[in-house]
Amino acid sequence: METKQQPTHPEPAAAATETGLPDGEAADVIDKERFDTAPDAREAALAGAMLDQQERRYRKRLFLTLAAVATVVFVICLLSGRYNCTKAELLASLGHGLLQGVISVLNLPAEHWGWWQPLSNPIEVTWGQDIDTVMWTVRMPRILAVMLIGGGLSISGASFQCVFRNPLVSEGILGVSNGASLGAVLAIFFGFGPALTSLCAFAGGMLAVGLAYSCSKMFRGNPTLVLVLAGTVVGSLLTAGNSIVKYLAPQDTKLPQITFWLMGSFAGISWSKLRFMGPLILICSLGILRMCWQLNLMALGDDEARALGVDTARARKILIFLATVITSSAVCVCGIVGWVGMVIPQITRLVVGPDARRLIPATFMVGSIFLMLVDIVCRTLVVTEIPVGIITSLIGAPIFLVLLKRVKEGWA
Repeated sequence: METKQQPTHPEPAAAATETGLPDGEAADVIDKERFDTAPDAREAALAGAMLDQQERRYRKRLFLTLAAVATVVFVICLLSGRYNCTKAELLASLGHGLLQGVISVLNLPAEHWGWWQPLSNPIEVTWGQDIDTVMWTVRMPRILAVMLIGGGLSISGASFQCVFRNPLVSEGILGVSNGASLGAVLAIFFGFGPALTSLCAFAGGMLAVGLAYSCSKMFRGNPTLVLVLAGTVVGSLLTAGNSIVKYLAPQDTKLPQITFWLMGSFAGISWSKLRFMGPLILICSLGILRMCWQLNLMALGDDEARALGVDTARARKILIFLATVITSSAVCVCGIVGWVGMVIPQITRLVVGPDARRLIPATFMVGSIFLMLVDIVCRTLVVTEIPVGIITSLIGAPIFLVLLKRVKEGWA
């Protein structure tokens, strides 16, 4: 069999002897010949650079668009409600409070060193104290928490879907929601206060995932499949525990509280609860965002990811831990909010594709927007506030049925 000989180029000294050129000019000629023989490599490099630049521009436009939509929905959510006040008063209170915060920062040098006359707020207060209470004590922490909870649950679901390579899993696949529910139910049953109830719910969610992971190590086989099965078993046992506690709870006092908590609600969120869950969700979300390239490789399979330099076992542990902290933090302050971590990543994936560099940040923004819209419906649809879990189930279940056809066609 004849083999194709690769083109060879003479060394500069030999070329100088053959052409009669000085060594430096001969070297330039040889370099030019070598560069001209690789047009495909140059075109591929230029095409790759252009694609990378286009990808960066697309992600920037996507983020700015979603941020603009989230800002508009955030303001609408702040102005929505059944309290007897005008939208102008609420907007004035919002503008006065934001401007006062900026002025307070600018006045620090003036107050401590007297460099200039302290600035005053140009917006005159013409509304009652109750408007400021509604805006800054009731609605502001609630809407901020809703944004973080919606984004956190969505990004947790997207992470689990990438880790387990299954678009049908949710953030509660390993029993974190069941564990948090049991912790909260036990706290309510024994008469603990709201703060201890939230802490028990957070601890219950973390312990449930830890138990599922420990059980998965007791069996051999595919580690991903065994972990999912262990989470299913642990979640079923914890659900049974919830049922037992509800059966034993007094029907006139404890049982209504337990039932209402399990349906989910944002009514009890305050600045103290936001200070607890906010940093946890933000830090863990940033951690997942920094692991987008590992999520992309793990979606190819463990063997391929390991061949490309990813420690899949370590990455899986970190991602499961971060997603569990996010879910436990969200559930401990608002109860069970179903379907968000399953449906929102699927909808976002249909629009932006499976690339985690797009999917993870876009999912966080879309989840925040979705849950703010749900909160508006909960507070304004009827006179009494509707539990958020009811609305998310009514919206999420039909959307999930529509998306089942897409699942059959694949997500790559």
